Amino acid sequence: MMKNKTFLQKCKTGITLAVLTAVVTLIKPPATALAFNVTPIQMVEMYATSATPVYAVPDVYSPVVVYLERFTNVRVFGITDNGFYQVDLNGTYYIPGPFMVSQIEPEKTEKQKALDNLEDFTAAYRMQLEFMESYCEDFALIDVTGDGVPEIFDDAGREIYTYYDERPVMIYYSDYPVTFYYSKNDNKLMGKYTWNKKEIWEVYNKDVSLLPWGQFKCISTNAAPYKGHAVAVSREYKNDAETRADLYNILKKILSL
Repeated sequence: MMKNKTFLQKCKTGITLAVLTAVVTLIKPPATALAFNVTPIQMVEMYATSATPVYAVPDVYSPVVVYLERFTNVRVFGITDNGFYQVDLNGTYYIPGPFMVSQIEPEKTEKQKALDNLEDFTAAYRMQLEFMESYCEDFALIDVTGDGVPEIFDDAGREIYTYYDERPVMIYYSDYPVTFYYSKNDNKLMGKYTWNKKEIWEVYNKDVSLLPWGQFKCISTNAAPYKGHAVAVSREYKNDAETRADLYNILKKILSL
């Protein structure tokens, strides 16, 4: 009886091992690439994306030889059946297609984004000007934050709006009227106002430490270094229906400079 039991246990163990071996065999990745056929192409230059893996053979299950940094220039002279680029890196190696780009596209500036979304940009500023119509007869459009996108100055010098995330946001507010001056050479915005019968000057910088779209922060009351190149900000646009209707062309002209 004991012998039969021992025999049965051995059989069960043997069957279990056989099943496990079969499962491991099924899920084990292939040792070689599924395709090694290479179509030669005229040598072209491409660029690596972030942490681009380089293989000795066109097989993602093979060991990685090295990882390339982003924007590394790579010479390509072939494409395999299974989507690898055959590359020359002081020897023949292979890089999976999704890790390569044909050109480096720098991140778009705020000005380029505004031009790309000019209709939305115009609609946002037009809506803001409609809100301001009851108390703002004239307004100015001038870039004082240095990102290439013009800001709206109200006619009393109390409010300044900028374009952020497809909407206008206030980046300056004052309880009293301010005469603004802008030094293009220094890209400095200055404000002049009267306080206790004294003329006060302030020099502003854009500060994004608290707000994602920024705000103007007074950095100095000495405007003398910038006055020589500064001109008063002129409210040359009428805040009326005709001007708002033409706002698309106005903004396009400013952004295209």
